[in-house]
Amino acid sequence: MSEEPTVKESTAPEKARHHETIVSGIVLRLRRTTKSMGELSLKGKIALLIVAGLAIDLVADLILLALRSHRGIGVPVVATTFLVAIAISAARVLQKHLVSSGLLSRTRGRLFFVGLSGAFCGAAAALAYLLVPQEGATLPVSLTVGNVMLAALFILAFDLYPQLADRGTPGLITAAGLVIVFAITYMTGISLYIVPYDPFTLNVGPLLSPPTEHFPLGTTQLGQDMLSRTIAGGAVMLQVAVLSVAVCFSTGVTIGLIASYRGGIADRVASLIMDSIFAFPGLVLAIAIAAMLRPGVVNMALAIAVVYIPSYFRVIRSQVLSVKELPYVEAAIVMGARDRDILLRYVLPNVLPSAVVVMSINFADAVLTAAGLTFIGLGLPIDVPDWGWDLTFGRMQLQFGAWWVITFPGIMIVLLALGFTLAGEGLNEILMPKLTE
Repeated sequence: MSEEPTVKESTAPEKARHHETIVSGIVLRLRRTTKSMGELSLKGKIALLIVAGLAIDLVADLILLALRSHRGIGVPVVATTFLVAIAISAARVLQKHLVSSGLLSRTRGRLFFVGLSGAFCGAAAALAYLLVPQEGATLPVSLTVGNVMLAALFILAFDLYPQLADRGTPGLITAAGLVIVFAITYMTGISLYIVPYDPFTLNVGPLLSPPTEHFPLGTTQLGQDMLSRTIAGGAVMLQVAVLSVAVCFSTGVTIGLIASYRGGIADRVASLIMDSIFAFPGLVLAIAIAAMLRPGVVNMALAIAVVYIPSYFRVIRSQVLSVKELPYVEAAIVMGARDRDILLRYVLPNVLPSAVVVMSINFADAVLTAAGLTFIGLGLPIDVPDWGWDLTFGRMQLQFGAWWVITFPGIMIVLLALGFTLAGEGLNEILMPKLTE
């Protein structure tokens, strides 16, 4: 008598794990890894040791820089950022515990975490303003940026990385890109309080000196310390990138959403304008707009934003034209829902992931465009520490053998652009799972 084949049914834990890996809109429901150190492969252990060694080395370098700070408060600033970041990470753990125990809903849990984190950052900023009033608002702002970025690194390492790692290569790429971006932003945020010399001051050392013990990255032709300028030079570029992406994201998504949903003349006019902008080479158009405006962070950001608005418009328009024909949108129209409710509740959540991916990649484009504008003299004044200016002067000094003036700022620009690109490409594959099939 032959035995009937048995069919293995999925157990409840397996179903739960499968349910947790569903991607819902732009909210990722990823399961947490349960692997212990002993279950890691040899490659995993080696990679973990390398990452741990690099992290320890970076922390040690940060402490050494803080000890040599020209303002004399580098150590308290670094210590404050670590304490606040640890407190924010603890708030994240508390939030998850309250939500899992049913004491708070998911929405209230998020509000609780944001409120508590804001209280920690606000308390640190207020205390810094009261204890060091001569620094004005510079120190509180630097501390706030440093606190948020370091807390993001901690949460990424201990909370989000296990979930991203379960997504395979796209998750690891995303984590690597975010680590680079957060680390550079943290360094730039507190740069004025950890650099050994004032990046604005001239003749702090010998002119055009190669790397030495006192000047590890050498000096410029004006006697400025290249280490201090390299650490502080990313502030302007990050401000321009964030502001330009925020403007083009909000403008492009709004115009694309409304024009493509309404159709008719509005859609044709908007498409004609965007196609006209898209016809020009991006860098050439940014140069033309920046040349008409005065040098400044806002003007550079506006010049870059105009270039990338058509990218968001095209992506959103193509998505809206498909989504608005789906049955649930037609059902909402039949039931008498207002256009505003349909756009915000039914259309926008389904087209936003595409715009988020474009936004993350556009950060890298904005960084490179901002460096290009400064390189040709359309950026900020010459006395402001900026990687683009260092590239300009480094190119002139390269013929005399001063390779260090252009090398280190160029490396930082490449690293920052690489971080945004990795994060964007990883998010593209995570938010668009069809691409991996």
